[in-house]
Amino acid sequence: MTEETSSSHQADAKLLEASLEVVADRADALIASFYDRLFTEYPAVRPMFPTNMSAQQDKLLGAIVALVTNYENPEALRPTLEALGAKHDSWGVRPEHYTAVAGCLLATLREYAGEAFTPEVEGAWVRAYTFAAGTMMQGAALRQSETQAA
Repeated sequence: MTEETSSSHQADAKLLEASLEVVADRADALIASFYDRLFTEYPAVRPMFPTNMSAQQDKLLGAIVALVTNYENPEALRPTLEALGAKHDSWGVRPEHYTAVAGCLLATLREYAGEAFTPEVEGAWVRAYTFAAGTMMQGAALRQSETQAA
């Protein structure tokens, strides 16, 4: 990682942390709202999820917090994200699903953060999500190649 990349990751990490603090007291509602939005806009993904969403909502919130709190050291996140991507692949998650999640997540964050969701904050979230989703898709691709080779 170059010094410039490292400093941009640090700047993004600070923006991500600050924006998460803005919505922290409403995090559970934000996550529930995200899933409502996702299932409304992309009803075909609903069967991929359990009927009772409580545990799933906790997992997503935990994943977001982990991404934000560890974003300054993205290489430490890579193995977990790759494994998560392989697991999602086994559930039928495809690249277009990551795009759907990105749009719904950003829209929900924008709604809950209000004026605090500046273009700089949005850019940091886009970069963080792109990193996480891209790494997860790499894990999915690795799983697919291993499955085909077996």
